[in-house]
Amino acid sequence: MPMTRGCASERPVGGFTLIEMLMVLVVVGIMTAIALPAMRTHLANADIRGVAEEMRSGLEVARTEAIRRNTAVNFVRNGVGWTVVVPGAGAGGTDLTVATRAPRQAQVTVTADVDTIAFGGSGWTTPFGSSMSIGLQSPSIGQCRPAGGINCLNVIAAGGGLVRSCDPAAVSGSPTAC
Repeated sequence: MPMTRGCASERPVGGFTLIEMLMVLVVVGIMTAIALPAMRTHLANADIRGVAEEMRSGLEVARTEAIRRNTAVNFVRNGVGWTVVVPGAGAGGTDLTVATRAPRQAQVTVTADVDTIAFGGSGWTTPFGSSMSIGLQSPSIGQCRPAGGINCLNVIAAGGGLVRSCDPAAVSGSPTAC
């Protein structure tokens, strides 16, 4: 009778070899290196969009509050944050803060032609015709479109009280163009 080693029911052991595991790690590393630049651009675009929507929201709050109270209400920009204030409406004639948004942690550069704009009881800017333009871009990623891959945005409060976001790189005549 031939001698056999081990049990008759011995099966091959499953699993991965060290070489197979290293190959998987190399492939995952290469895929991550390829995807990283696109991910950075996507995150920069999301930051810009988020700050633009917050600024637009603050301007809309100021305009709506002015119409609701039928009095002048100020929108005050402070970095990437903002405050909506009713001048002289607080106790003892102090300014009443209606809403505020603290500056958020975002890699966004904010430039504006003015830092404060007032809306009157009609919802129009006061003095009539005054406007505010806020430009948003990412300083660390690259240039705005069309030269780069970043979608920079502007938030505009026009003289008539219209508040909107627009794309400075959009083709003239486009609904998103500034």
